[in-house]
Amino acid sequence: MRHIILSIAVLGLVGLFISCSGSAEMAELQDEPQKEVSNYPSWYPQQEFVSDEEKLFAYSTAIDSDSAASIEKAKSWAVKELKSSVSDKLEQIRSEALVEYGSESGLDEAKFLMALRRVKNAVDPLVETGKTEVKRTEGYESVYGFAEVSVPKDELIKRIGKRLGAHEKAWNAMKDSKAFSKF
Repeated sequence: MRHIILSIAVLGLVGLFISCSGSAEMAELQDEPQKEVSNYPSWYPQQEFVSDEEKLFAYSTAIDSDSAASIEKAKSWAVKELKSSVSDKLEQIRSEALVEYGSESGLDEAKFLMALRRVKNAVDPLVETGKTEVKRTEGYESVYGFAEVSVPKDELIKRIGKRLGAHEKAWNAMKDSKAFSKF
């Protein structure tokens, strides 16, 4: 019986100690002013993916202790965002084109779907680095890197067409669809 009472008392003290230390840590965090990057660069948009008449753009930011490393990370992540967004956009166009043209277009064939998923790799050789910028956070050793990357739409469409050459009927249906004008 003594062991049980002693165990309960020890557990109670440990619980009290943990809850008090947690409150103290929270108080310290609340007393410390929040330090973060003051502003995004003026050229950095609200969205991570942007399309205009001639190019597709992606944006990213990364943190590192070194300026060059933060920019390289941001560029790498922007390229991943660009590839992912191109893939998502093409799938959206394919879905809308399928509704417009139906199954006879070949847009729902398994082989075409698999080939379409891989066309995001057509982005890599066309990537151009645009604007980059570094911002330091006052009081920290961290550096924020911001990056913009882009691909020319016309060249990307040509590369995608080459990659989907075995699926010409479906690719042409996608390109001719109303939805493709949103690419």
